[in-house]
Amino acid sequence: MAQKADGMNYAPQGKVRPVVKAGEFIFAAAYLEHGHIYGQCNGLIEAGAELKWVYDPDAKKVEAFRAKYPTVQVARSFDEILDDPSVKLVAAAAIPNVRGGIGCRVMAAGKDYFTDKTPFTTLEQLAQARQVVADTGRKYMVYFSERLHEECAMHAGDLVHTRQRHRDESPSSSRLQSNAHETAHQVGGARHRRVVR
Repeated sequence: MAQKADGMNYAPQGKVRPVVKAGEFIFAAAYLEHGHIYGQCNGLIEAGAELKWVYDPDAKKVEAFRAKYPTVQVARSFDEILDDPSVKLVAAAAIPNVRGGIGCRVMAAGKDYFTDKTPFTTLEQLAQARQVVADTGRKYMVYFSERLHEECAMHAGDLVHTRQRHRDESPSSSRLQSNAHETAHQVGGARHRRVVR
């Protein structure tokens, strides 16, 4: 797998923390245009999901994917995935301008959709996806790797939660929060004054 410096193909691996039982949550991967599909799949597998299918019209991309996930079955068509009632979710990293349409097909087939960012390229695609979500009750989810799989973002989140916990436990927490608000206001005011000049 690629090095961290290769952002397109960097696929972080986290700790395995299953939230579902074995065989309870089956998913498929499709449209392997961007390397984020590996991070998407890793995250789902770490949560206990089972990868059943892969589909892409490019056999070389499928072959590379199977090198990473050797037990995955190759679908002959995208419809083969959509027709499988055991599949609960489809993860995809298609070309951005077709992500919205793929997601609507997935949801119309009764499955949830997990796409790489950016999820849409037009407001019409967003409106269509909102309508299909409303009609089907399915989920259209977006993989923001920087928030979900980047070590620095995870560490920053841990620091924020730890600091908040300490504030909540401290008798002077209201004074600290007041001082933080005052400092933020001063910084914001100073920044504003610089912009106005």
